[in-house]
Amino acid sequence: MVEIFGRKPLIVYVSGAPGSGKTTLASKIATELYLPHISSDLVHAGVRLTKGSPNDRHASLHDVFVPLLLHMARANVSFVVDQVLQQSFSERDIIAKLREHAQIVNVHTVCHEPIARHAARELSRTDRGVYMSPIEVDSRANYHKNNLGETSRPLELTLPQIIIQTDDGYNPSFPDIIAFIEHQYSREDIS
Repeated sequence: MVEIFGRKPLIVYVSGAPGSGKTTLASKIATELYLPHISSDLVHAGVRLTKGSPNDRHASLHDVFVPLLLHMARANVSFVVDQVLQQSFSERDIIAKLREHAQIVNVHTVCHEPIARHAARELSRTDRGVYMSPIEVDSRANYHKNNLGETSRPLELTLPQIIIQTDDGYNPSFPDIIAFIEHQYSREDIS
């Protein structure tokens, strides 16, 4: 990679369990920092729309989502991304691939009952994101509930990391989150 601007681009990687508030927080961070926001759910939805039927999320993760992140980082574009990171897989499959091309700050969201929040949101949707029947939403919620131990805990990364409680607003506060990100990116030694 050629660092054409004297430093690597910033990736604000917002992680957490389904329903923990990743996408909402990532969107706010992207707006505040005036950066592009890449939502894994929307990338998968774009694949689904093009294909015309439900897609294999595992395949689109490796064939589309990760290559998209790598392309942006290699092009020296800073961005915000939200995605559920899995213990034991995401470090190798995603983070390790991005580290050589960008400075990554991990913002991890946590809350009580994230899967119930996720299922309630999916069942109340009226937009084009509706692609599962109530039975499929329930089945997916059970899958996420059984996998919660792999997604709710932050990855043990040697990256700057802040954990955000999202049950009632943001704790630490949103200005503190932005200050943390900006401080970390101003450091020379986080790559």
